[in-house]
Amino acid sequence: MIVHPIYAGFGLSFLLELPHGLYLVDAGSPGWDGRVLAAMRRLGRTDLKLIWITHAHYDHYGSAAALRALTGAKIACHPADAASLEKGLSPLGTTRGRGKIYPFVQPLANRIRTLRPTPPDFTLEDGQTLERFGLDAAVLHTPGHTPGHTCLLLSDGTAFAADLLGGSPPHLQNLLATDWDQLPASLAYLQAARPARAFTGHTARPFPGPVLQSIQA
Repeated sequence: MIVHPIYAGFGLSFLLELPHGLYLVDAGSPGWDGRVLAAMRRLGRTDLKLIWITHAHYDHYGSAAALRALTGAKIACHPADAASLEKGLSPLGTTRGRGKIYPFVQPLANRIRTLRPTPPDFTLEDGQTLERFGLDAAVLHTPGHTPGHTCLLLSDGTAFAADLLGGSPPHLQNLLATDWDQLPASLAYLQAARPARAFTGHTARPFPGPVLQSIQA
């Protein structure tokens, strides 16, 4: 498997290249589907099978609906965030520190490029896998940032931790959450899975497993 990080507006998408198909973890901000399509063209591939949405935020599922329409890929997420996707919502919860700018920035961004309602094709609970779609990956429910926030853990030890973690240096989410009290347990749950490497939702380079294990709540 080759991971191709794609800058897509305020967030990152991760295009997973396997011999039998392409898979996307998150879809960036609205209007950035062209970045993903360009990456597919560079690979000479059209077989995007699935878009896994780690959580219902503007910068993580904004281009999912457009990509589904263009490629036929299925969209999936955890059921606790499905209603937000279906209604085109991006719940921020409460903010801390530099995160206090988000309640002002998000409505402005949404006026420029509107977040489309994006009903998922299906949902998966904690511990379920994407094997039936050809991706050996398990869903880890890691709520706090949003009710249905998930990490995706692949069989090769790669984890996509989305916004459970921040980078530079790696740390537990400290900007916004719908339930701050859930975050430490979610971090511990990811650490217990002992990934070999982890990507965050806003850093293109992963950090090694020992770094993840050193993060404290």
